Amino acid sequence: MRNTYDLDSLPHPGASSAKDSAYSRYMELARSVEPSSADHVATRPIKTLLIEPNALLREGLRRILAETAYSPSVATASLEEMGVVPGIENSTIVLIIDASRDHNATCRQARMLKDGNPSVKVVMLIEEYDLKQVVAAFQAGADAYLKKSISHEVLVKSLDLVMLGEAIFPGAILDLLRERDLQADLAKQAPVLEENHEASLPAKGLSVRETVILRCLMDGDSNKIIARKFDITEATVKVHVKAILRKIQAKNRTQAAIWAASHLPSSQGTSNN
Repeated sequence: MRNTYDLDSLPHPGASSAKDSAYSRYMELARSVEPSSADHVATRPIKTLLIEPNALLREGLRRILAETAYSPSVATASLEEMGVVPGIENSTIVLIIDASRDHNATCRQARMLKDGNPSVKVVMLIEEYDLKQVVAAFQAGADAYLKKSISHEVLVKSLDLVMLGEAIFPGAILDLLRERDLQADLAKQAPVLEENHEASLPAKGLSVRETVILRCLMDGDSNKIIARKFDITEATVKVHVKAILRKIQAKNRTQAAIWAASHLPSSQGTSNN
């Protein structure tokens, strides 16, 4: 299993923040896998393809990578514009591609490239993280998923790690995963809570509103006070009280309060639902 690295939270080199130590640890790790000077001389440049529709950003990336082993041999706005690249089927290639404009299409293209040549390394560049998109990208075989806001030094070291077979997975997506799991748990709990709530209602068929008004009668609240509590008219309160007396077969509010004291489950307060 490949290791995964969280790069989206790292600051730019020289930045003064609490994340300086995290950045230093990452750079130490990256330098530990960096080839020696002798290795650099013997190492051949890695065939790198750059796909970025923004001309200014594309030129900036091309210049940043020009002095590294990842100097782009081709830099275009789209795969269609790139056309056929000689030798792509039989060599290790790094594809750096923008995924922020048409994410689904980029994933399809990445999957096709991986199917044709599993040794292709696909590095996707995006603006913001989205849970579904991250999952789709890695299902498509992406080796790295990087924000465009990272520093050039982190970009190069990330490419080094990718070439070693590591996966660059955004740590920020873990928060989205936790949020999704929490929402799933809440969705599972909702039917149970509703069932428990229904079980707590009296056996006389009182509605939720009638139950809370009955509790108000236990507290000795007048119709006017009840109306204010629930933002309804006094006439509506009278209708509810009349229905309550009929359902529990009480003659007046006092009998209703006595009945409620022995039949309603204990509560810390009155709900306004």
